[in-house]
Amino acid sequence: MTKWLSHEMANGLAFNAGSTFDPPREVTGWALQPDLSLGIGRIPFNKSDFPTLVNQALNDQGGSKIFPNSVMFPNLALHLRMGLPWRGDAYLRFADATTPPGYKISPTMTAQVQTNSLGFGLRQHVDLWDEDLPKVALGAHYNHVRGRTRLKGTFGVNTGGFTADSDLNGEIDWNLNSFALTAVAHKSYDAWTPFLGLGYNYATGSARSKLELKSKTFLIADVLGESSERPEQSQGRWIAGVQYARPKWSAFFNAEIKALGRLQYRSWIAQIGVALPYEIGRGYKIIYKKRIPGVVDDAKRKSEPKPLMEDEKRTAPPKVRRPLEPKKPEQAHPDMIFLQ
Repeated sequence: MTKWLSHEMANGLAFNAGSTFDPPREVTGWALQPDLSLGIGRIPFNKSDFPTLVNQALNDQGGSKIFPNSVMFPNLALHLRMGLPWRGDAYLRFADATTPPGYKISPTMTAQVQTNSLGFGLRQHVDLWDEDLPKVALGAHYNHVRGRTRLKGTFGVNTGGFTADSDLNGEIDWNLNSFALTAVAHKSYDAWTPFLGLGYNYATGSARSKLELKSKTFLIADVLGESSERPEQSQGRWIAGVQYARPKWSAFFNAEIKALGRLQYRSWIAQIGVALPYEIGRGYKIIYKKRIPGVVDDAKRKSEPKPLMEDEKRTAPPKVRRPLEPKKPEQAHPDMIFLQ
């Protein structure tokens, strides 16, 4: 049972670890653009592969009923993208998924999930041979995902006509790495940019699970199991969404669905996000609002010289320097007599 649980969790988490996509619009060279998104994902459980249990009492009660058909989990992700001068961008990504206390995954079981991921990647925007065709964003991504789940619940055991509830305690821990490649085509129509693409990720790592059934009576023995499994290495996905961009902000929605690997089209992730209206690290300020094309901000307007009025623009005629008047000879004194 623990082997089955580890295997299902490892595969589901490996697909989620490959989710790295953010909106396709380009970021200008050396600007830093933060994007914030909130999403939800689904990890399916394949109960048709549930094993026959060694403990006959658990097997008679249908051991797979302990677990739900799938697990839904929230996800909060933050991208910090930097534009590169050759029409590319690089990013750092941090994501957190934490379920609230008492989160029910089945009528008799609760789960406390805590998982974090840290990743980075590069994208290059490419124009096709015709300007009317969509542009393509090619990406290479890496994600490291680490987390844990703690399970608590009850399971009724019936053996020899005697029925008693047992406490179920479970631990699931995972440590996964994902290396991914994506190709996404996008085309802008005014403020709207729909996009469609595909991705492939190669996963490594492991998921370990431990389950313990502790009976409340000595008439039923306790059950303990532990196992570790590696995820399937190759997984593929379809990517689709739309971005709505304004001069100072943008919002986006995108969804990813599993298209290659086990349980195709049953694993998916959907998220909605916003590109924050600030760019970091350009100009003389550390943080400043985005500039609207054609509009001059107040700081720049104050620093520029005041424009002259039309009358002030006319050049005054040059001043003509008047010549100095010749110096008049001094008149002789009338009382003086000159003799020759």
